[in-house]
Amino acid sequence: MTGMNLNFLKGNKTNLLILAVLCLFQLACKNKKVDETSVDFITDTSGQVDFGKTDESAYTPAIRENMKKLYEDKFGMFVHWGPYAQLEGMWKGKRVSAEWIMKRGPIPIADYEREAAGKFKPEKFNPHEWIDIAENAGMRFIVLTAKHHDGFAMYDSQHPYNIVDFADFGRDVFKELSEACAERDMNLGFYYSQSQDWHEKGGVGNDWDFEGVLKPQEDFDDYFKNKVAVQVDELTKNYGDIFMVWFDTPIQMDDEKCQWMMDIVKENQPGALVNSRLGNGYGHFDVSIDNGQTPSVSKATWLPDLKVPWQTHESVTKGGWGYTAYGGDLDRSEDYVDFIYSLCRIVGNGGVYLLNVAPRPDGTIPQSQANSLRAIGEWLEVNGESIYGADPSPLKFPPYPITSKPGKIYLHLQDIDENEVALDGILSKVNKVYCLADPSKKALTFQQDDEKLRIAVPNELHQPRVTVIVLEIEDQEAKVFDETLQQQADGSIQLPVSKCEFAIRRISYDYDTQLTHRWGENTKQGLIWTVDVQKPGVFKVISEDTGNAGFEYALNAPTDTLTLHAKGNIGELTKKEQGSITIEKAGVQTLTVYPTIPTSKATKLSYKFKGLELVPVE
Repeated sequence: MTGMNLNFLKGNKTNLLILAVLCLFQLACKNKKVDETSVDFITDTSGQVDFGKTDESAYTPAIRENMKKLYEDKFGMFVHWGPYAQLEGMWKGKRVSAEWIMKRGPIPIADYEREAAGKFKPEKFNPHEWIDIAENAGMRFIVLTAKHHDGFAMYDSQHPYNIVDFADFGRDVFKELSEACAERDMNLGFYYSQSQDWHEKGGVGNDWDFEGVLKPQEDFDDYFKNKVAVQVDELTKNYGDIFMVWFDTPIQMDDEKCQWMMDIVKENQPGALVNSRLGNGYGHFDVSIDNGQTPSVSKATWLPDLKVPWQTHESVTKGGWGYTAYGGDLDRSEDYVDFIYSLCRIVGNGGVYLLNVAPRPDGTIPQSQANSLRAIGEWLEVNGESIYGADPSPLKFPPYPITSKPGKIYLHLQDIDENEVALDGILSKVNKVYCLADPSKKALTFQQDDEKLRIAVPNELHQPRVTVIVLEIEDQEAKVFDETLQQQADGSIQLPVSKCEFAIRRISYDYDTQLTHRWGENTKQGLIWTVDVQKPGVFKVISEDTGNAGFEYALNAPTDTLTLHAKGNIGELTKKEQGSITIEKAGVQTLTVYPTIPTSKATKLSYKFKGLELVPVE
């Protein structure tokens, strides 16, 4: 490919911002207090658009078929596996990290080659055992790390740094997995780190063997042309049908490189879905931050005639996504309910759940991890009707996980207080209510008064993990009450995070505390409220947050903007006055906040934001 943009750092404000962010990223990676459970530390992309640049024409019949399959299936297995497993999270006798151990060590290339890649011989790898575990969990597809940030190829690549050649293992594990998946009718995808590659001079990230985190454009272009393009071509040509290509951390990616990847995948695998972490707004479906939660249902990625889900991911391991001796074999039985509830919440808000496992160095998936997945599978065997192929909640801000299908609404309840379930907002007439786990579908007693619904659930019908209550309604698509935020009787306007929508996916939300998680790291992380203003005027603005030195964000009304400062003690949730803003006209309108000066990411306590209150000025 010719015509590469060699002016990445010349006069480009966006890329200079990325350079600043990466400096913070580097500090965070060397800070012992950094959370080790995260795969990505970078929320910024290298372009102005976070998702949506791919033209609608890219959704060809083959892409649409697989997108419908993804929307139907909802649940897949992520597999983080590579030479880092060989080190089991340890370096020089100390706990360091899982899949990020080479970076956090930092481990020189020669040492990593000798102690990790050179010794990596997973003799007990059996793809059918992996598929058994996935099927028992109710998972419908598998995504394996074909190359993570350490630069090691988990397949037979022409680049010599691969599992077949480098350690003289002689087996192509991705080939074996692809053949087994084809035999078992299990869809297969691969993860590929297109920018970060700590093994190569031109790859982003390695500043202990080479100069700088970012690389001179000429070096990065050479790496991309001679390794990335070649390997993505190999992976999409030589391994049968590929369901999904999962790119990650799009540093130094420009439009030309992103389109190049889209073209290679399209040519070799016309139906393969590409995720948004390719960069610059490209891709077929959007991906959240790791463990990404959202306070609201999101259909922002849907096309007029195609339901395009967003996707998020979590791991059944602790202390990282790859295998460690201290996080890979833990008994997670106390967390089974949380995994199931996450699945319900994600599907109810319009998403797809990718749950990660971390095989041992020998290629086996620990029994403790398999047990976690099996617990979900057992629940799905009874309650899968409410998940597979289900639409999101008809309420934009559901009080708990809710899914729907034509003529049905499914309520997912972790706890049922005093044998009664309450739901406000459904206007469609409810004809029957029953417990999904009840084979007899015995009708439950309920009372419906306008939008208020109350259901009696006998104790014997409570399920051990998550109980699903089915509402059969008169309408094929549920009618709901108006969820537009209303100005209070005293003239105040409440803007809680719990009632906002996200402008982009790379942000998260804590349902228990109703606070943001990792908001403020990216100037594109808008929070959006739709408000019916009856009494316009001048409003005093009161924020509720934890403080973060230097962080600023802007509150935007239709005709006015106010800069807010994250004052107060870091880590302490407090309310503080922030100035005033004018709302000139009455009616339904949009209010937003966007970061203007991002938060520092080099601290353990990330910024937490609960919302704003607008109080009319007399």
